[in-house]
Amino acid sequence: MMSGTGAASPCPSCGEAMAVRRLDRKPVGEASVDLCIACRALWFDGFESPQLAPGATLELLRAIHDAEREPVRPLRARLACPRCSGTLALTRDLQRTTRFSYFRCARGHGRFTPFIEFLLEKDFVRPLPPREIERLKAAVRTVRCSGCGAAIDLASDAACRYCRAPVAVLDPDALSRTVASLTDAEAKRHRIDPGAWADAILASERQRSQDVRGSRGDAAADALFAAIGFGATALDILFGSR
Repeated sequence: MMSGTGAASPCPSCGEAMAVRRLDRKPVGEASVDLCIACRALWFDGFESPQLAPGATLELLRAIHDAEREPVRPLRARLACPRCSGTLALTRDLQRTTRFSYFRCARGHGRFTPFIEFLLEKDFVRPLPPREIERLKAAVRTVRCSGCGAAIDLASDAACRYCRAPVAVLDPDALSRTVASLTDAEAKRHRIDPGAWADAILASERQRSQDVRGSRGDAAADALFAAIGFGATALDILFGSR
């Protein structure tokens, strides 16, 4: 995974240039994710969020953690798509059993996801159920929103009035499990399984034999080009099955 600079896009909320992170995506390639540290949100083009490689998700977790030291700017009521300037629509979604939300471009250009909602989507935090919110009310009256930093009055609200983020809690056990799972998945992406490699070669050989039988009568291909074609097919099968 990599981070770097590229063409800066305006933040849908504050309009300032967002920082660009170039990250690995599944199965191969890169995704350019934009971050607005002040607004505590991420811009994903198209379907980049579910396509992030495990290591890329961990990289964004580190960026979100580092942003805690920076000043917070509440999200505006109207959020504009950085590609077409159209108004982004609040969208509810579900990841396993966890509900989260983001602001989506109606033309499909992408989505604007507050940090806290990204953490919910990736199972780093969990929303507090009503019973736990009632217990929290007995101890404190207001809490600071993890999404935009605004105050949440627990007596009347179960979510932030500015960025609509729910009251959520960092679950140490869940965080450890998620980080361990992502770390293991990232390691597997860079590990070649000998069994899979052998299966890929055998499948490639079967395909090559079928092609030869189907093209009898044609001039024999150059041995070098045949070998290159064989190797490329094996690699395609191996990594395409991941």
